[in-house]
Amino acid sequence: MARLGQTLRGRLGAEMVKFAAVGVGSTLLSLVLFVAFAHLTTHQWANALALILSTIANTAVNRSFTFGVRGREGAVRVQLQSLLLLAISWGLTALALWALQQIAPDASTWVAAAVFLGGNAVATIVRFWLLRRWFRPGERPASPDHGHAENVLESLPSSAHWERYDDEAAPVDDARS
Repeated sequence: MARLGQTLRGRLGAEMVKFAAVGVGSTLLSLVLFVAFAHLTTHQWANALALILSTIANTAVNRSFTFGVRGREGAVRVQLQSLLLLAISWGLTALALWALQQIAPDASTWVAAAVFLGGNAVATIVRFWLLRRWFRPGERPASPDHGHAENVLESLPSSAHWERYDDEAAPVDDARS
């Protein structure tokens, strides 16, 4: 059981590392886009345009690289779900930029970019949490307070639960004992 728990924790850790790597690249992309668009339009429009473009790229890369989902099946659904993530990201960054405008209306593009990054950092935490639930539906880590192996097995994700029911690890039928 301990080894199975380590495997689940290891996969979560690997996903977090991959997500972070994709996030760094996506954040750099959105920052470059924000700065470029900020020279052409307002900070709010630059924010929206940068987030739209980087969200599309981020979702596609996280789908395949971070969570290992291949093929076209479900790709449109995931991109539509990413619109929710875009709304959250935009809301957090737009609020941060609005607050900056109220506090320092003449702030430079670089100060606005720093505020944009701060809002993006908060949105990233929400993004990982939601993406993980969408790509791993029904997966729950085992609760450490389970006293019996049967309870631990029932608390595992469905795929891991069924993998444990081979000939060696078949459940014991209490009615036969």
